[in-house]
Amino acid sequence: MLDARDRLLLFRWKPPNVWITPGGGLKPSETYEQAALRELWEETGLTGVGLGPWVWSRTTVFKWRGVIYEAQEQFYFIRVQDHTVSLDGLDPVEVVEMTEHKWWSIEEILAAKDVETFAPRRLGELLPPLIAGEIPPIPINTGT
Repeated sequence: MLDARDRLLLFRWKPPNVWITPGGGLKPSETYEQAALRELWEETGLTGVGLGPWVWSRTTVFKWRGVIYEAQEQFYFIRVQDHTVSLDGLDPVEVVEMTEHKWWSIEEILAAKDVETFAPRRLGELLPPLIAGEIPPIPINTGT
């Protein structure tokens, strides 16, 4: 989710202390697109927007609360004007685990790449083409 000033909204998730895009798991019988719009509302308060193109994919394995998960992730591109984030839709776990949110410029992401962890890790490399309006014809595999 990029704003009018080309800043990307990220949330710090603990543990493992990583900056992530809004998103989350699928509910039973929910499509990726439906989940993306639901999560966007729950985590940001944003409604009434169209979902942009599916631009990135990744498979990641992570441990959370003692359980190992394998996630098949799809990243959708969305542009917003100015948006004040509302956390009113967060569930109790997210309230505890998502410790902060921030609108990041590409310059800030690149400057912080050695001190912060971003997911996907190549965020600083992958984001500039989207900012420039270059939407990939098929989703790019971001790696980890």
